[in-house]
Amino acid sequence: MNLVIVGHIDHGKSTLIGRLLFDTKSLPKEKLEEIEASCKALGKEMEFAYVVDALEEERKNEMTIDTTQTFFQTEKREYVIIDTPGHKEFIKNMITGSSYADVAILIVDVSEGMKEQTKRHAYILKLLGIGQVIVVINKMDKVNYEKGRFDKIKEEVLNFLETIGVTPLCVIPISAFKGDNVVTKSINMKWYDGKTLVKVLDELEEKKRREYYFRLPIQDVYEINGEKIAVGNIISGEVKRGDKVKIYPSDEDAAVLKILESNKEIEMVRYPKSVGIALDKQIKRGDILAKGERPVVVQKLEANIFCIDKIEEGQEYSFACVTQEVEAKVVEIKEKINPDTLERESGKSLGEGDVGRVVLEFQNPVVIEKFGNVVELGRFVLKKNAIIIAGGTIR
Repeated sequence: MNLVIVGHIDHGKSTLIGRLLFDTKSLPKEKLEEIEASCKALGKEMEFAYVVDALEEERKNEMTIDTTQTFFQTEKREYVIIDTPGHKEFIKNMITGSSYADVAILIVDVSEGMKEQTKRHAYILKLLGIGQVIVVINKMDKVNYEKGRFDKIKEEVLNFLETIGVTPLCVIPISAFKGDNVVTKSINMKWYDGKTLVKVLDELEEKKRREYYFRLPIQDVYEINGEKIAVGNIISGEVKRGDKVKIYPSDEDAAVLKILESNKEIEMVRYPKSVGIALDKQIKRGDILAKGERPVVVQKLEANIFCIDKIEEGQEYSFACVTQEVEAKVVEIKEKINPDTLERESGKSLGEGDVGRVVLEFQNPVVIEKFGNVVELGRFVLKKNAIIIAGGTIR
């Protein structure tokens, strides 16, 4: 199960990850020795945050500067933690990390409550369609495990999440530093009768991918023994040899002559597989092979976006969705949403960290789906000079 942990930079994400690894005995002996040596060299006691801050420069600056993947295991299952930075300037990594998470953990410092960054991250979770959210109220040891303080922050968090349409699975009081309610039930908060974080995670059912029609974005076309083989990753559905399919956005009919997997010819293949397919028609990178209900082909699109850099009305950008990449013009910025106040504002541009709704017009038709149908065709990025400056979803 893939986890993403989000929240303000100082609210304890790295410490929580370190505690999860340590208490589930998922930390290699060499890594533990390396961390102890680094902490000793810096004149500090053992800090769990250093488990994930693998770079010496990160240790000196006391912040995580990239998205890292860390693994831990319980008796129930294996987990991948996608650790994402809290700094606004690293928001691109957060979008990348969050986009393939099954569940999100939103961490809030009980002393500080919801910060602007916390609200922005919560809004991105909503934007990216991550439906399973667990809230942890951290640093309970700093307020002497006081129930009243926890209740106050819990109410603040729940009120905000309700306004953006996010219903968390639960809210857990924890101390990542001391280990309370992370893996082990806290003896310091007997007033809390809920489950530990790991217990909640272990009881979650694996999210099953919704069955949908066959969709295959073409990544490349190779010539093998004089035969054109289109390759790509199937993102939904299944296809058999002999099937009639459509090539989009051209809406051209084609027949599947051959299916190759690991250089072996097979009769049928389904999601999630990387395959080679021979057709009776020409096809190119960026085309989408489909059957069943036709996908949506558009030359104009209204969508939600989250900006990493400035976006301006009237400017052109590169729109990338799966293997498709086309020029797109921002013809209108319909609204800017202030994540702190949730007010809708008007304007001709969106700045770094802004969430908004825009209308895009494409130079050539693009193939899309609603995010809820096929995630990969329901999200995209905008680029300028090959640099990602915004991410978006199609609802």
